[in-house]
Amino acid sequence: MSAYARDIKDSLTFFVFVATTALCLSFTFSVFVYRLGVLEDPQRFLVANLIVAACVAIPTATIASQHEFQLKRYQRQLESLASTDPLTGLQNRRFFRISAEDEMKRQRRMGGMAALVLFDLDQFKRVNDRYGHQAGDALLKRIAEIAYSELRGPFDKLGRWGGEEFVVLLSSVNRDQAWLVCDRLRERLENTEIEFNGEKISVTASFGYEMLTPDASFDRVVESADKALYVSKSTGRNRVTYAGPRLAATA
Repeated sequence: MSAYARDIKDSLTFFVFVATTALCLSFTFSVFVYRLGVLEDPQRFLVANLIVAACVAIPTATIASQHEFQLKRYQRQLESLASTDPLTGLQNRRFFRISAEDEMKRQRRMGGMAALVLFDLDQFKRVNDRYGHQAGDALLKRIAEIAYSELRGPFDKLGRWGGEEFVVLLSSVNRDQAWLVCDRLRERLENTEIEFNGEKISVTASFGYEMLTPDASFDRVVESADKALYVSKSTGRNRVTYAGPRLAATA
């Protein structure tokens, strides 16, 4: 069930609750007056009171449920703004960190490994300088769409780390599988062009990744992946580097 459908369901439930509560209170009051026997026609009073209560309760419940629905939508918008990058719609750095820490907790319970990948668009500044920042923003959006399409739905996580740098969490993969995913994405980006104001723009990306284990330090893993990314950048760009023990020894 989507978030929108859940909000509608919750609002209808709230409507029924408010309306039922109001009618029950009115009915209780009517019965109390009826038992006092101070009215000339108690039954007529009971019916009339219930009709008036319904006329008041239903509009009140409608307004209250609409307010509840709008409040939930507003809360979801705030949550979305707090967890996503406004340009690409991907997870922001803060929320991606939470996703990675959740993955490490899952590993402690169930075992397995994951890979943390940083990739950066090569010479992206030239795109902004030549075509303008709007073209750069359009390119970033397209890169985000392509990267997301190459990942495994809800299992892998994708975020914007900052500027033209992206971060990926590949769940339940080993070192070789992670390399294959990175290289497939690298090749896909290399062969992609976007059209902006009649101009065709292409770009390549450099990748660095490190394995994320249950007992690892997230910051240390990010640092290692960043070093691997630097190696990819400094040795020709448009390539994938694994931040293994050999790279650490070299550094």
